[in-house]
Amino acid sequence: MRQVVVVDAFRTPLCKEGTDFHETDAEMLGAWVVREMITRCHRWNLPPDTIDCVLGSNVATPTHAVNPTRVAAVTGGLPVRIPADTVAGKNCGSGVAALYYGSLRIRSGDADTVLVLGMEAMSRISVSYDHAVAKLLFQFGKARNLRDRMAGALALFPALLNLKKYPPRVGIVLGLTDPMCDLIMGLTAENIAKDPVLGITREDQDAFAVRSHRRAAQAWKDGIFADEVVPMYVPEKSAYVARDNGIREDASQEAFRDVKPVFDRRYGSVTPANSSQITDAAAAVLLMEEEKARSLGLPILGYVKDYADFGYEPSCMGLAPVGAIAKLLAKTRLSLKDFALWEINEAFSSVVLGISRILNSSALMEGKFGRFGLTERLGEIPPDDLNPHGGAIALGHPVGVSGLRLAMTALFELKRRDAERAMISACVGGGQGVAMIVERK
Repeated sequence: MRQVVVVDAFRTPLCKEGTDFHETDAEMLGAWVVREMITRCHRWNLPPDTIDCVLGSNVATPTHAVNPTRVAAVTGGLPVRIPADTVAGKNCGSGVAALYYGSLRIRSGDADTVLVLGMEAMSRISVSYDHAVAKLLFQFGKARNLRDRMAGALALFPALLNLKKYPPRVGIVLGLTDPMCDLIMGLTAENIAKDPVLGITREDQDAFAVRSHRRAAQAWKDGIFADEVVPMYVPEKSAYVARDNGIREDASQEAFRDVKPVFDRRYGSVTPANSSQITDAAAAVLLMEEEKARSLGLPILGYVKDYADFGYEPSCMGLAPVGAIAKLLAKTRLSLKDFALWEINEAFSSVVLGISRILNSSALMEGKFGRFGLTERLGEIPPDDLNPHGGAIALGHPVGVSGLRLAMTALFELKRRDAERAMISACVGGGQGVAMIVERK
């Protein structure tokens, strides 16, 4: 079988919503990493038209660029003949899915080289109006004379001001609310935190969040993220942005204890401090068939191996990675002990804590996944091997980028450890989980 290697991988800094990248659309973030990849290709004397296709991961699809990957590829400087597609429907797992689809194209012989992008501009997610208001806006825009404009304004303005009847709908809230269970993602995390059999306390969640921030801060101090982060020039600021800007170096349980629950204000324990951050960013991963990469003398960071996804209850979507991980282990006949490293997306503290506890308990596995035929304990993930440099709670969770970030962080850490195999996994809004194995040989 044709093997798929990662020739190169990098990302922009992850920047909190409303900060450094807030004026940059998703496809422009994507175009920036395309330009950077082209520069790297030139250093290897690799013509950009060696790339057979581009696959992108973007969840909050811009209304003005419904295939942002194509826009990013062409705007970034790739030849127009190279096709591009966007993966969006897997929500937070879209980046992992895009890597998998790219690897499938190479394994099948359909392509030799695939550029995978991730791009998300959560600061730019739009606000929408009720269809009745939208109709009035459309009619006002069609007015061709003063009389029609005045009539349109008299009809439109009362509707715009009637916030009780026609409240504007914030796109990010709509996007993070599951239409099947009518819960925003934070409330699905509350369901996990409140489950008595899992025994997850507010203190547990805050402690995990503090761990994430401290480890991420230490990683930057030690220069670890220098391997994967490329500074990005922001014209609006006339300056480069070089570092993830959501990390709290002062993180402590004392500080986090004062943060109020935001999703269930009365009885909840999920807070902004123990949840992932809404973030803008972009990333790129260059995949190639192994023999071609070796024949061209290109570096090999690692291998994209097997993948699995799994469907679970939407109201507890954060636990779905347990099923994906179990499915992938059964498929590959591997065990938890075969992995030197785990990168599990920190959508919420309660999610990672719940996953870890179920994997390590036959009783919990049978109770939560027995109806799917999963009843046996899979084992304990050593704490130092789980998100050793922090995760989305500290770094941020730009949903279309996170899967690529998990993969590259894992591969660079395997290189540092001189280790062979890592598991990456993420929960997916709508009640799904994804898992993928990446390796170094």
